Amino acid sequence: MKFIVAAVLLIVCFDGCVGELDINKLPTNIAVTPGATVVFSCAVVNHQNAHSLQWREFTSNPEGTPISDNGNIGAHPNADRYRILQAVAGEYFLQIHNVTMEDGGAYSCHDAQAPIIVKYRHNAFMTVVDPALNCTTTIGDSGVVLDGSYQSNDCIIRFKGPVAPNMTYTGPGPFEQLNVANNEIVWAGMHYNVMRDMDTRAHQCHLSFTGHFLPVDGDTADNIPDHTTIYQSKQMFVYWGPQSLNIPNQKPYYLQGDTLTCECDAWPPATFLWQNMRNGQIFSGATYTVGPELVGFNQSMRCEARNSIEGTTYSNNIFIPLDVPVPTTPTTPTTTPTTTPPPAVSPCPDPSGAWVSVNPTAGSLCVRVNTTLFGAITGLLKNATDTYWVDLVGRTQINQYNQMGVSGIWPGTIGVSSLVGECHRCFGVENLLINVVTRRKGLLCGTEGDTQYTSQYHFFRSSTLKCPNVF
Repeated sequence: MKFIVAAVLLIVCFDGCVGELDINKLPTNIAVTPGATVVFSCAVVNHQNAHSLQWREFTSNPEGTPISDNGNIGAHPNADRYRILQAVAGEYFLQIHNVTMEDGGAYSCHDAQAPIIVKYRHNAFMTVVDPALNCTTTIGDSGVVLDGSYQSNDCIIRFKGPVAPNMTYTGPGPFEQLNVANNEIVWAGMHYNVMRDMDTRAHQCHLSFTGHFLPVDGDTADNIPDHTTIYQSKQMFVYWGPQSLNIPNQKPYYLQGDTLTCECDAWPPATFLWQNMRNGQIFSGATYTVGPELVGFNQSMRCEARNSIEGTTYSNNIFIPLDVPVPTTPTTPTTTPTTTPPPAVSPCPDPSGAWVSVNPTAGSLCVRVNTTLFGAITGLLKNATDTYWVDLVGRTQINQYNQMGVSGIWPGTIGVSSLVGECHRCFGVENLLINVVTRRKGLLCGTEGDTQYTSQYHFFRSSTLKCPNVF
């Protein structure tokens, strides 16, 4: 029987084995910008032992290109930028002047005389980062952005080296971001919807290797390089157009002298105007005082708020119904009232005369009621957009003039129209409401034209309308 005996040779180095590298002076990973001067450290433990410490670079040749042997620089193409520093015996620190983008890659030091049992090769990476962090933003030069608008920032950086740097954004949120990298470029983008609490604030893009410089094949150094670049986007000034228009303390009816105040949420602050929807009059200012021109019922006022942001006008409107009773004549207080307030609603005694409607349908109306012929009506009607008057013929109720019906024929192809109206006194103010139904003529034998209904006319007595002489 044969026996095989395996012998294990244990080598213990007390004063440093031949070629053993000093673990306190090994090269480390580094990140720099072009033009810098860098130093990779490397030394043997015992310089008295025979050694041949050599440097190689793997940027131009994946198999490695020799740079130096102990203190001697070889015939490398970049030899004029290389130097071996020796502070003490056994140290062979590699210094590289005026770093270029092409210098990014792996570098190694090892002792060519080291035995196999000694881990004699040590690799470190240099990443060269372009200092020009190219960033763009959708925010304009003024920094003004609209509340709720969509904005974005983008940054691109070039680099050369085995591992890409990392770019992350910080600043007012919430926002979303994305990173994409290849072996030469890193892109990082973010987007967000503007919120008001972002006012006067900005976002920053941070470039560093933290969290991204992970160990890769051949990287013995394994440390994270210390390198940071920060880009800050424009400071934002958040503006918004008029919102949440409000007229506080509204009432069922108003008296002359009452004030209406318009409020809204806007930045920059809004300016206001009021418009009488009956006659179109416009008044500037947030506050409007009810005057005699508003006496009447079934009318409204419009408040418009507007501001200007970056040359664009933003506006918003709110409408308020307005009823203003006719003021009663003040009297000297006595035990017996000398005047009787007009009733809230009563029929018109005689609708004869001139009437004008402004809103929602503009028109002019002249009416004559013959009370001796049981309320027979003759009249003229003209829309504000027409150049002609239409003859009207009709009748009121017998001895009551708060309801009427008339008809007229429009020229051309417009057709025959029927008008129905009601006339009321509201606290003494006369209102004549009229609706029109029109039947157009048919284009074929045996067919009728279509029927159209107009918006309601809301007529008021007019002292300035001049009725035609034929009336």
